Amino acid sequence: MEDLRLLAGFMDFDIKKNSFRIIQVAIAIIIILLLLGSVDYMQASQILLHLDWFFLLLAGLCYFLNNIIMSVRLKKVLGHLGDKIRFRIAFLSHMSGMLLSDFTPGRSGYLYVAFALNKKGISLPKGLAAIASTYIYDLLFKISLAIVAIYYFYATITGLPVGYILYMIVILLFVIIAGYFFIMYPGQVLQTFCQKNTFLKQILELGEQSRSIQKISPYIIFISFFGWILRGLEWFFVAMAIGAVTISLIDALLLNPLLTILSLIPITPAGLGIQEAGVVGLLTLLGVSLATATAFAFLTRFLEIVIDLIGLKGFFSLDTKRDSLLSHYNAIDGDIDERAYNSDLCSQRYFQRRRTDTIKQMLEARNCDVILDIGCGSGVQIRALELDSPNLLIGMDVNRSALLYAKSKNIPHSEFIIADAEQLPFKKNTVSKIICAEIIEHLHEPQKMIAESQRVLKNDGMIVITTPNEHSVWGVYEFFWDTFGRGRNYGETHLKFFSVRDLGNYFSAYDTKSHTTLFFLSPVLALLNSRKILQWGIALDKKIERINGGVIIVFSAKKNNG
Repeated sequence: MEDLRLLAGFMDFDIKKNSFRIIQVAIAIIIILLLLGSVDYMQASQILLHLDWFFLLLAGLCYFLNNIIMSVRLKKVLGHLGDKIRFRIAFLSHMSGMLLSDFTPGRSGYLYVAFALNKKGISLPKGLAAIASTYIYDLLFKISLAIVAIYYFYATITGLPVGYILYMIVILLFVIIAGYFFIMYPGQVLQTFCQKNTFLKQILELGEQSRSIQKISPYIIFISFFGWILRGLEWFFVAMAIGAVTISLIDALLLNPLLTILSLIPITPAGLGIQEAGVVGLLTLLGVSLATATAFAFLTRFLEIVIDLIGLKGFFSLDTKRDSLLSHYNAIDGDIDERAYNSDLCSQRYFQRRRTDTIKQMLEARNCDVILDIGCGSGVQIRALELDSPNLLIGMDVNRSALLYAKSKNIPHSEFIIADAEQLPFKKNTVSKIICAEIIEHLHEPQKMIAESQRVLKNDGMIVITTPNEHSVWGVYEFFWDTFGRGRNYGETHLKFFSVRDLGNYFSAYDTKSHTTLFFLSPVLALLNSRKILQWGIALDKKIERINGGVIIVFSAKKNNG
């Protein structure tokens, strides 16, 4: 709710300052009333009652896929700006913005994406830069298409001054885009002037972020191209579902860029977020009956809103900024890791024990070692080492309940402390081995934890990290576990996923690195009580692990002697 209030503040409405907006609304209402008063509702309802659901589902699929690739683009842009986030976070943030944009003037509600990302630790300026820069390149692409559409429809709709109006709109948009690039490349005089004002200074920072994004503009436009194809197919399939709308695929592909331009004209209903009026207007100019065009417009909007409702989860997702995360972790039962290790679900028990055994093998712990377990939870990993006389076993976590539970197990030579993974409370070169089991994906700045680990490790010290594999089906597993499983909600606090290459880059300063990935199909197949099927499952596990496709990465690095 706090983010909704922030957005409301951002879009604050004051009568004196927004008199033009009031005129906009009044004009739009008059146009809408005239439109609705002209519709034959009986004919429109009959059209909607005889839909071809197959084509309607295809239209919905195209729109959903368009949102998928837009989310991939958002994730890529933020990664380029230095914030590697999960696709799940990018997707839900994007969908929450799309849902708000369905009901706001000029689709301005999409700005909420920046607030949704801010809940996941992305700064507002960076989020806004990612959205604004992507939008500008997308708009450039659509302007190019609109110019083609102007010639195409102007030749079709003879006798109407459509072309001249749209030419003026294109010129206006080019002026806006020129202003945006002026912000990206300000002169020295403008920079000096803007430094005196906080707001203008923030505008310059936005331009600086946008200048960085310019390097991947071909990628952004490439995604825009596929998005245009999918939206065109969506409209074409909606027309096919209705049957009475006789527009070609080329019409559908070119109508969407024109509607985008109309949505930016403040004095039109489309510019106020009532895009149906723009759709109806364009279709009627193409010879489609008013009732059929109205049915098409409202069916398209209804279909998109239904899919955009996925974004509701983005509004109510966990705030993963530091203080909120600490509260969340401290609400987790202290014995949750112990319960997972001894779970009555064979797949979960197998997963936990095989991962723990792999950590033990790669760590090569000895009795004289000082061993640190970052994010020790219930203390399962420390106890599994089964050392007779270690120098010291240290478990650290932010969950008080987990530390109390681990301490109650009376593990010899052990101490348990509350500490932050990004600020280890140890002197330089004091720890022999470090375990970090599925912690790095929960951190906003994993590089800090890695730097701290390198600082406290002794020469020839070893660290073993486990984390979900970005290049695997972990996200699917996580979805089903969150939906039907038991225990913590994995998806809410997993902020980043890593590949083997990512971890190799993070630990580039270490002498020796090794890794393996773990896949877990065989324990599920074991439920079928067939030895032959189980053998097939084990063989498949091994093949997937050989190509680094396992759902969990177990990565070890040995510190150099420098």
